[in-house]
Amino acid sequence: MYDVIIVGAGPIGSHTASKLAALGYKVIVLEQKEDAGENICCTGIISIECFNAFNLNASILRQANSAKFFAPCGEFIRLEREAPQAYIIDSASLDKSLKERAQKYGADYLLSTPVVAITPEADCVSATVNYQGKQRTFTAQVAVLACGSGSRLPEKIGLGRVSDFMVGAQAEVNTINIDEVEVYFDQNLFPSFFGWLVPTKSGKGLAGLLVPDNPASYLRSFLRHLQSQGKIASSEADMKFGTIPLGTLPRTCSDRIIVVGDAAGQVKPTTGGGIYYGLLCADIAVNCLHQAFLANNFSAAKLSIYHKQWQAKLDHELRTGYRARRLYKKLSNRRIDHLFQAAQANGIFKLIAEWPDFSFDWHRKLIFEIVKHLTPGLLSVALKPITKMRTNRPHY
Repeated sequence: MYDVIIVGAGPIGSHTASKLAALGYKVIVLEQKEDAGENICCTGIISIECFNAFNLNASILRQANSAKFFAPCGEFIRLEREAPQAYIIDSASLDKSLKERAQKYGADYLLSTPVVAITPEADCVSATVNYQGKQRTFTAQVAVLACGSGSRLPEKIGLGRVSDFMVGAQAEVNTINIDEVEVYFDQNLFPSFFGWLVPTKSGKGLAGLLVPDNPASYLRSFLRHLQSQGKIASSEADMKFGTIPLGTLPRTCSDRIIVVGDAAGQVKPTTGGGIYYGLLCADIAVNCLHQAFLANNFSAAKLSIYHKQWQAKLDHELRTGYRARRLYKKLSNRRIDHLFQAAQANGIFKLIAEWPDFSFDWHRKLIFEIVKHLTPGLLSVALKPITKMRTNRPHY
């Protein structure tokens, strides 16, 4: 009998395990993969704010204080801030270090153990798993589902499901003279979202994208595009895939169960990044669970404090991000080209570079600031009928 069962040994699950074990609770983490950090599809860009706030430990491959943003026509705008804004890390090392931290505090890990069912009961919650070819059951006072966006466990226990998803695809590539992050916007190459080329180690990088479906096909096209531009040595690469929720779970708690991280949809809609928001919500979950243990009350009513608190923290950010993404989804490549030109003409990228309240993780204020500086100019450009554009435009 454990105090807490945690499903998932990703960064959110292991951080939750570490915090609860440090408080003295008996914790077990059940993970279907062979180890934490195995076969993950993560670019590994983490804000310095997040890295420091949660005292993270990971292999830092490089710092990032600049990026190039490419319009569909091929022109780009470069954004640079004086101080580094993010670390590009080895994502697997982050998962492993958080697992080691949790184990240091006494959390148990059972790997290669997929959870097939979570069942809340009157006096406990049980987890049925496949372990070494046999079914086995673990029981605890409460369970935390940090099982990622691909799991159906929340839906099976009646918490609903996230209805809006993007599929990510990424590959490690051999880069040619790439020393800063590149972000690409093109509704033909990446419908509804964007692609990226991120330098990691010397001569290496990660090329990836988020799309609604057919990620392998789109990534192959993107790799061929990068090769044709002389940015990567070959378009042949091993791909990894993952799903990214772009909406939240209708309910993130029930009797004896809490859902955190990607499984709950606690992800930035503007970028698909989930580590920072997931860690913030994990801390909220730990505090609420601690209060539940002190009161010996694990009812849905008691645990609903978690749902209210994390929504109070993130709801405005998420709603603004959803609106911005829905607007972008409607734009054609011609309109996106117009927006790039308008943003350049209105000094938006200079505004971002110099704005004192800029945050890598909190985008709501920035979105409003951009709209304030561009209204009505940029929005009218986005909505008015397309006119013929010049063909010989200078690079920014």
